[in-house]
Amino acid sequence: KIQKAQRKTVKALAGRDPELSSNVPQLLPGVDVGSASNMINSESWKGGETAFTRQRLAATFAFYDTDRSGYLEKDEIRQALQSAQFVISEENFDSLIASIDTDGDGKIAFEEFVNFYTDMEERRKWDSIRAEMEGRLPGTPSTMTIIGRVKAGVNVRNVNLNRLFQQFNGGGHPKAASATAKLENESEAEAVLQGLVDELIETSLDQQLRVGDFMQSPVLSAKPTMTEKQIEDLFIRYDVRALPVVDDNNEVIGLVSYKEVSAAKMRLINKQEKRLRQIEKAVAEGRKLPEDRPLESAVKGWMKQKVQLAEASLTMAEVEQLLLETDVGYVPVVAEGTKQLVGMVTRTDLLRQHRYYSSLHYHNKGFSDSIAARKPIIELRKRLKKFDVEYD
Repeated sequence: KIQKAQRKTVKALAGRDPELSSNVPQLLPGVDVGSASNMINSESWKGGETAFTRQRLAATFAFYDTDRSGYLEKDEIRQALQSAQFVISEENFDSLIASIDTDGDGKIAFEEFVNFYTDMEERRKWDSIRAEMEGRLPGTPSTMTIIGRVKAGVNVRNVNLNRLFQQFNGGGHPKAASATAKLENESEAEAVLQGLVDELIETSLDQQLRVGDFMQSPVLSAKPTMTEKQIEDLFIRYDVRALPVVDDNNEVIGLVSYKEVSAAKMRLINKQEKRLRQIEKAVAEGRKLPEDRPLESAVKGWMKQKVQLAEASLTMAEVEQLLLETDVGYVPVVAEGTKQLVGMVTRTDLLRQHRYYSSLHYHNKGFSDSIAARKPIIELRKRLKKFDVEYD
């Protein structure tokens, strides 16, 4: 991999004739970079091919020495490689610099640049001879097109493909972008793609939220002895569509939704109408009126008893799948390993986390904040609990 990177650097730095301007410094005598023809001065031929190569390398070296320091720094070499659309990992780039920088001062002097070019030319000749002797052709340069798309999800909200692909002179939308990378050999494609994945994981992916991070808490609950009228009053007063039913130990034993309340009210109305007909018939026949017994029934008799629970440690993806598979709109949240009620999660909570509807809001403003911000409300609720209406 290092040898491939070195060959790329030779092509990027010395394989092109840069357009030299008059302000490029003279590194060696005989280099006329300010001539109108932009050609190396013919005086450089007097020393033979070796002198001409040094003059040409001097002009190239001066062109890429953008800060005119007389050295090539890492940023200048990296910019040269990127402008030539050559792909190289950070690890291989550091190894490449170390192989050129023989004195270890962190920058490339002209003589180090010349030695590096000469060494690579010799290696290329031997590689060509070896390939010919072994009957194999050198790797063919190729172009790889990279297309990226991001599926909607709360854990990829910070992924920016446009910024990620800019290293290959690509771009597009933050969630849909493309780029084209020039490869010296097709075998490099896997390393390029793996590098992109590693960078995404390191810089863009967030740890997925847990249910306890966005659930509604504290949550209103019902007692198993409450009647249809009392449950309906809670639904109307707090504008909710479902309530968990808990026992004296705050453990979830059931769930009641607006569907169960509607069905219970209909049964209660039927009972009242039946009682009225019995009274009318008794009066007409002169018989004793029927015994006046309570018609309302406790919620424990008509609530949902098989309730799907979610532990607060579940991830957002897990509880989302739970809501889809069970076709329910709300799930009570319990402490890990117990049935102790700690909160409630609904489809609305999931939509809010996905940012599908930015205007979506809670009816109860106290539920729209983080759990840490709800602590004052929780404490106030505990202090006011003694004023709650007691239902017999």
